[in-house]
Amino acid sequence: MKKLGFTLAEVLITLGIIGIVAAMTIPTLIAKYQERQTVSQLTKVYSTLASAYQMMQAEYGTVDTWGMKATNTGEVDEDGDTIYDHSAQNLISERLRKYLRVAKQCEKGKICFPGASYTLDGIKRTEANTLPSDKTDTPVEGRFFLQDGTYVSFGWWAGTYGGIYVILPQGKDSVLGKNRFYFHIDSKGLRPYGLKDDPETSSRSFRTCDPSYVGVASGQGCTAWVIYNKNLDYLHCRDKLSWDGAHSCKDAE
Repeated sequence: MKKLGFTLAEVLITLGIIGIVAAMTIPTLIAKYQERQTVSQLTKVYSTLASAYQMMQAEYGTVDTWGMKATNTGEVDEDGDTIYDHSAQNLISERLRKYLRVAKQCEKGKICFPGASYTLDGIKRTEANTLPSDKTDTPVEGRFFLQDGTYVSFGWWAGTYGGIYVILPQGKDSVLGKNRFYFHIDSKGLRPYGLKDDPETSSRSFRTCDPSYVGVASGQGCTAWVIYNKNLDYLHCRDKLSWDGAHSCKDAE
């Protein structure tokens, strides 16, 4: 009786085809999974921070009544270097932490998030660490890690408003628009950068949420898009997306 089966060559060819298909599809599947994870994590941390910020203002009054000084004092020292006052950042951080589950408080004068910083245009920039809270020569203490691994840091206070940025627990580096996202804070509350028709965040509008947008703000306007549209499709079909048009690559088809 003749036995049926595959030859070694046929088996190797089949495995080779399966390997090629896997090599083509698995990276795409992983990328899609990571993007869904980003949407979930950012939505959660936004809800957490916004709720905590609301409770903080309910107890202490709105931030515009705290008498905080702007980070950039407009003054210079004897060497001609700008004098910064980080007391506002430290105060907001101190009061906000009361309503958050903090796993680690960063030490004064030490880098807390060790990874490199990139903007969405893919360039590693020293300017990407524009917030003084990431420099070793600063007294800023307003940085901490939440229990889920999210890194939270406070940007410069401009007198009546400031910013918070978060780095989601994904990888060792931070990339604007991928795992690093910005929020605007003032007496009205906490809002994601890139909101449509929001004058307070217009300088970080959706136009900066573009891999081809060159500059230190490249990626800063992506936060609202991820939270409200539940995707990172600007990484794939940015020229087809807008707040007034298609909100996903599928919508643009």
